[in-house]
Amino acid sequence: MSARRGFTLVELLVAIAIFAVLSALGWKVFDYISKVKERNGMHEVRLSQLQDAYQQILRDMVQTVPLTANINGDVESALLLQNGRFSFSKTGVTDPLNQGIAPDERIEYQYKADEKKLYRLKYSNLNQTGQDQPNPSVLLTDVEQFEIVVLNPNELKSWPDASVDLTKLSEMQRLPRGLKMNLRVNNNEYEWLFSLLNTDFLLPEDKTP
Repeated sequence: MSARRGFTLVELLVAIAIFAVLSALGWKVFDYISKVKERNGMHEVRLSQLQDAYQQILRDMVQTVPLTANINGDVESALLLQNGRFSFSKTGVTDPLNQGIAPDERIEYQYKADEKKLYRLKYSNLNQTGQDQPNPSVLLTDVEQFEIVVLNPNELKSWPDASVDLTKLSEMQRLPRGLKMNLRVNNNEYEWLFSLLNTDFLLPEDKTP
């Protein structure tokens, strides 16, 4: 009958070393998978935020109307792009309870570079006293750069054009054909184009025979 033989010290040390190596490799694989899953989750959140912002801006652009606003007694053009300020009149507000809510409102996009945020400010009336408080919401976060350019059809960095006669109501009500938004979010560059040519809502004096 042969004697039973156990593991030698060398064999135990080799086994422990192999186990340690496999454990380290297994932890690295697990850590890598966890980080990839976390990155994918963050990417999905950012993509969802971009899609939501785009859809909101698209709805605003579709509902933009050639109606001037009255801000504390001063008439403001239907769409204003001056010195980084961008505001416009839009329609489409519903009043299902018949509370006398106006169908039109004034919207302003405001980019704050120090916060890296793009805000949407909503005024519930085109006629404001200057003390009206808007309803703010955040369209986008982590915005490193934001610029709006008017397309009519050439690119313009301000609207109304300085060459037009702003004493005429028709010029104040005139809308450009489109907008281009350039933005950088999380080191990714985006260019969004929107059409503003809604001939179904043109005022009578603006329609061509």
